Amino acid sequence: MKLKWAFASATVMNLDWPEEFKLLRRFKWKAVELWFDKMKACLEKGETCAALGRRIHDAGIEPIGLGPGVVWTTSSGRDPRFEHDELSERMDVAAALGAAALTVVALGKRKGELEAEYRRLADKLHGVAEMAAERGLKISLEFIAGLPVNGTLGSCIELVKMVDHPALGMLLDLCHYYAGASHIEELALLPKNKLFLVHVDDAQRRPMEVLGSEHRCFPGEGRIDVPALLKEIRRRAAYKGYWSVELYDKNVWSMDPHEVFKKTSASIRKIDKALGT
Repeated sequence: MKLKWAFASATVMNLDWPEEFKLLRRFKWKAVELWFDKMKACLEKGETCAALGRRIHDAGIEPIGLGPGVVWTTSSGRDPRFEHDELSERMDVAAALGAAALTVVALGKRKGELEAEYRRLADKLHGVAEMAAERGLKISLEFIAGLPVNGTLGSCIELVKMVDHPALGMLLDLCHYYAGASHIEELALLPKNKLFLVHVDDAQRRPMEVLGSEHRCFPGEGRIDVPALLKEIRRRAAYKGYWSVELYDKNVWSMDPHEVFKKTSASIRKIDKALGT
């Protein structure tokens, strides 16, 4: 079965949306994962979500999601009103653009018993899922390697199960998976149809002792056997959704954007060939 590819706007973080949109069309992308700050910059210049969304859809491009939104741990002591308002704004923009989901990460420190911290976080995430459902959105919860809370595949799966809400599922990023204490067999513990999105990237060829989730590169240039890992994800999670290429890396951001698009397209062609799709 042919993979459904999307381009993540964060891959060209320093490029504004109008220029990125031109390259999306030039390289014939059919799906995009939008970055909130780029959309907000357009809105501040007088654009409307309706007009932005219409141009995206008229170009034959599906906005599969918008990111990021942040849910803070209770121990972080953040103002819950500010957190709620920020999430509401991002959800409203996502819905108005016609995007299907908001990517959410959990940030902040932890105190005391870890299980209690996770229970409090799950309660907050359930409320966030309710907010999303009211707008017809999904929440793609992404784990980030190295963080004190929700830093592994297993932890994210446990959170998804604790929240137990139809609107909330998991986002699996290959580099976060590879650089952290995650194990592919844990996917068997994820409830059916709860893998909402996969970020495709690669990990730089650094010693594992110093490799971090910020050390990313184009698929096929790093340590990860990307085709083999995608194959395992498809098999273990019966995943049929989008594969969004997201290279959240400063070196990639400093490249010529046209070259980034060109190399990204070449990378996914190699993956498709390796998988026989």
